[in-house]
Amino acid sequence: MHPFLKPCLIAASTLALTACVTLGQQKTAAPPLTCAPGTVELMKKLRLEPGQQGALQLEASQPGGPNDYGVYRQGQVTSRLESAVGDLPAGTLVSGTLWMDTGKVQVRYTQASLPDGESHPVCLVLGASAPGGVYAEAGTTPTAITLPKSLPFTVVSQFE
Repeated sequence: MHPFLKPCLIAASTLALTACVTLGQQKTAAPPLTCAPGTVELMKKLRLEPGQQGALQLEASQPGGPNDYGVYRQGQVTSRLESAVGDLPAGTLVSGTLWMDTGKVQVRYTQASLPDGESHPVCLVLGASAPGGVYAEAGTTPTAITLPKSLPFTVVSQFE
């Protein structure tokens, strides 16, 4: 090997390895969001209390069963409640913002649309506890997030 090529190959290999490691740890900032004023009081009228949990279909428009997986993108998401919580029946659509934070997928839900057409502000997070989130499956990239289609959610009084 030519003496000049060895340092070039080492530099190129280091650069490629650094790029792979950095891409794997890409972090997207949480949306700057708090529970809207009055939302917690309204949630109490809907019998929604912090800590209550349920299950939802992560993307209402993606058919499939609870054991299936889907691929999701960062941004707005509309999920469908699979279980009732408080006065929100199964089938309620909840809207929020999905983003990935170093391997953990977060969703903050801020709006619930009941099957009868009523709409209410809410504070829900994806995951089985506050501050929420679930870990992405193997093969996930910042632009293609692989998750189960059915996941838990939690009612919160504030986003953390």
